[in-house]
Parts: sequence; C-alpha cells; structure tokens
Amino acid sequence: MHNPLQRAAYFIDALYHSGVKHAVISPGSRSTPLTLAAAMHPGLTKKVVLDERSAAFMALGIGKESGSPAALICTSGTAVANYMPAVTEAKESGTPMIILSADRPPNLRGIGSSQTVDQIKIFGDQAVFFHEAGEPALEYDDIARLKLLSRQAVESSIKKGGAAHINLPFRKPLEPTSVLLNEVIRGFDNHKKKADPVNTSSATIHPDEELTKMINQSEKILIIAGPSNPQSALNHQLTELSNLLNCPVIAEPGSSISDDHIIDRFDSLLRNGVHQKELKPDLILHFGDQPFTKPILSAIEHWDDVPIIQFLGRDTWQDHFKKIQNRIVLNSNDFFDIQQIKAHSSGKWLKSWQTRNDSAADRLETFLKNSVKLTDGHIFNSISKKLPKNWNVMLSNSYPVRDMAQFGFPLKHQFVNRGAAGIDGILSTAAGVALSSSKPVCCFIGDLAFLHDSNALFSLKQLPNPVVAVVINNGGGTIFNMLPVYKMLKDLEKAHLFEEYFLTPQDVDIQFLANASKLPYMRVERLEELDALNLQSMKNSTIVECVTDAAASMNLRESL
Repeated sequence: MHNPLQRAAYFIDALYHSGVKHAVISPGSRSTPLTLAAAMHPGLTKKVVLDERSAAFMALGIGKESGSPAALICTSGTAVANYMPAVTEAKESGTPMIILSADRPPNLRGIGSSQTVDQIKIFGDQAVFFHEAGEPALEYDDIARLKLLSRQAVESSIKKGGAAHINLPFRKPLEPTSVLLNEVIRGFDNHKKKADPVNTSSATIHPDEELTKMINQSEKILIIAGPSNPQSALNHQLTELSNLLNCPVIAEPGSSISDDHIIDRFDSLLRNGVHQKELKPDLILHFGDQPFTKPILSAIEHWDDVPIIQFLGRDTWQDHFKKIQNRIVLNSNDFFDIQQIKAHSSGKWLKSWQTRNDSAADRLETFLKNSVKLTDGHIFNSISKKLPKNWNVMLSNSYPVRDMAQFGFPLKHQFVNRGAAGIDGILSTAAGVALSSSKPVCCFIGDLAFLHDSNALFSLKQLPNPVVAVVINNGGGTIFNMLPVYKMLKDLEKAHLFEEYFLTPQDVDIQFLANASKLPYMRVERLEELDALNLQSMKNSTIVECVTDAAASMNLRESL
C-alpha cells in the first residue's frame, strides 16, 4: 500500500461503497493518484472542471439535488483555497460535500517549497469534519483506517450538513508503473460495482403535552416554509400537517414544497398593512431554514406575540427574531407523530387567505397586462407559469429569488443558495443539479451573477441534461436601489458615485460569451418574444438573455 495510486484507489472505492456516486475533478499534478483512481473507477460519475471554485459549486449542486456528497479532487496550493465560497454555502445550507485535497508531504512544508501552503484545517469551522490522512503505509491498520475514514467523511457531511475535508499528502513518484496501473484496473473490474446503501437511522418524534396543546388550541395556524433541500423529511411532514390542520401555507422559493394550500401571492398580501393585520395567525409552524423574503420577515416582526414552533431538517439554530418557542429536529428518515393532534374541520381561516390571494393574483395579472415594457416581473411570471413540472429550477440571489416570490409561481423542484446568500457560483450549482438528476434545469440569474460565474459556461455544454440560463439583463446591480445610500447620494447630487460603486452596469456582450462557449443563444427584448419562448424545445444548454427595463421593473415591484 506504499504506492500513492494503490492507496488512492482503495480510498476512492471505500468512499463509493459509503455512498459517494459523483467525483468533480480539477486537473493538477500532486492529485494524480486521486485523479487516476477516480477516473478508473467504474461506478463513479466523473466531471472535469478547470476552475476549482466552479467545481466546488458544482459539487454543491450535486449535494443539494441528491442529498449525498460528491467528492471534490484537487491539487495542492491555491487550488484547495478556491473551494472556500462553496464550502461556506455548504455549511450554512446544510449541504453534504467531500473534499479530497492532495498535498505536499510533511518534509516539503514550511520551507518555501513551490505550490506548498498550509492546508491543515484550511477551511476552519466552515468544514464539518477534517482529517489529515498522512502518508501511505504498508500496515493493515492504515487500510482499516481508510475504510473507517470514508464512513466518517460521508456520515459527517450528511448528518452535520457541510463539507468533510480530507487532506492527503503524496510523495513523488506520483505516477504508477504500467503493471500497477493494470493491477488497479483489474481490482476495480473484479469488485462489485454497486454501492452499498448508506446506513441511516430513523426515529419517531413524539410532541410533548405542551406542544400538542398549543397546536390543538390554536384556530388560526399559519405554516411558513423556508429554504430546505428536496430530500428533507420536512416536506412530507408539512403536507401532512397542512391537510390535517386545514391551514394556509406560505412557501418561499427554494422550499421545494408542493401543497394544495399554498398562498402563491403571499408577497403582495403581506406587503399590505391591512392584510397583514387581518391575516394575523395565533400560531406559526415554521419549516426549514430562516425565511428571507422581506414581507415575511416584516410580518413576523409585527406579529410579535404570535408563538412559533420550528421544524428543522438539521440541528442548527435558525432564529433571526429570537422568539422560537419550540425546536423539532427531523433527520432524513425521522417522523413526527401527529396522532394526538386534532384535525381542523373548519375552512374559514384558509378561505380568508385564499380569497385575498385570488384578488392579489388578479391584480398582478392586470398590472402585467397593462405594462408595455418588458420587466423582470414578466420574465418570472411567464416562464414559471409554463415551465414543465419535471424541470428543476435554480434561482440566483439578489433580485431573482425575490422576484420569483413576488411574480412567479411555486415550483416543487427549486434550488437556492440561501445559506450564505452570495451571487457567486450560481451557474455552477445549476450544472451540479443537472449532473445529479435526470431533469433539465432552468436557471434564473441576473447579469452580474452570470458574469461572476462565467467560467461555468464551459461545463454546461458537456452535461447530460440541459441547463437553460435565463439571464435577466437589467443593467447591473439594480437591487442596490433599495438601499438608503441610493437616495442619500441622489439627494446630494452624487448619483454618479452610486452608479460607479454600487450599480456597476456592465456592457459585456453576453452573446459573445455564449458563442465562445459554443452554446446556443437567444435574445428576448419584447413581450411578444417572451410569449413565444418555449424552453421545453431546448434540448441543449442554452443562454436566453432577457433585456428588461430596470425603471419599469422597479415601478412594478413598488406598485404591488
């Protein structure tokens, strides 16, 4: 086992049999043993990505869609440091991921050797698990340790929700002899190719007497669903409770909830002070991570005396207003016992929400029809309305995730990077979702976020399922118009400072980028072009640039 390839092959196979199905590999020299071992493994799906930052977000997308970690493989030095943004998002959103970083051996560290940096716990507390694997050894104990390490990494990444980092130092020679290479290939061929199932425990969570009493005595219960991964045990539990309690459901983008009681125009309702007051619940059941849309946060703040029971898919604290009464953590196979909870037969409370919701929907349609300019709202309303149900959706941060709440429709398979809520890595995450699933992906993304992750364009063409990137080109970071600094600088007649340092309008030719990546391109500038858009006909990854009127878009948001 002293040869680097033998050890890497054993560890890669152990990871596979612990539940890892995907490997995202960035080229490098020091990682040669890991790369060859993954490349030759017959059970792994492999993807080569030049840019390590993009690779990490692709692994993030795989983890979000599948609920299982992908293995990231990179060389030493700055390569591993480029994983940090995705590692941060993985930790904050509870998404599994495994990092296999090749490293220089200890005798080359700390003496100025080329491409050698301190990789020990390089991600700090952002990683949920770390282990320095040490150099290959001949002892049987080293083999047993690698097998245990594979289980530790997979289980830690899933149960703790985040990146497990294993640092593996290798000495030269890194390349195997042809005899050894063939020996490793034969070993893979003779080994069973099917991965062992990941052992997961389940438990039935019984509500205590106080919690049961709180639910049973409440007549106006409101369910709020924040972001959660599709595999979460929360989704089924939410549907069961909403049916039993006959109550309205507010499902934020990224909650991956499909329920008959969903109030899809909640954004407009809760922006209205009268509706917010008249629709005040006496109990909130909050599922998933912290809500992020401003109307929900505003309503919760104003409903300061309304108790909240929180259901989480992982053991983390999500309590922005510091008013959660009870926390219930449901792991992937856990079940919340509802036998002692009484059914709410009266539909009066739900009907009051639905009636207002219908009126808000009619009002939205009227505003959209009366607009002669193409706005961001038109994009989300039109595309989400006619998007096939079997498509996945990726929503960029900034305006897209908010505009889907205000103008779009609830879609079951929605993905968001709301853990750290950055605009980086959105296209790469969408590519990971496409790689993991058997479904196409529609990615709604702003022009700045698109440019920020343009390296991902080179990966989109080689995916088994298309990613259609709907780029909302509204002239830069228009979301900053909502900040006080916009009005302050405008009043001081310093608007040029706002444009230069906050709005940052770009004049990059998006069609040129698409052409350079050999991707099909479409441009939408008029309402009739949007109406004619048919994403379902796109069999390959495509860039759809929608040029919208920023001022008209802002006016539409404010009018609702």
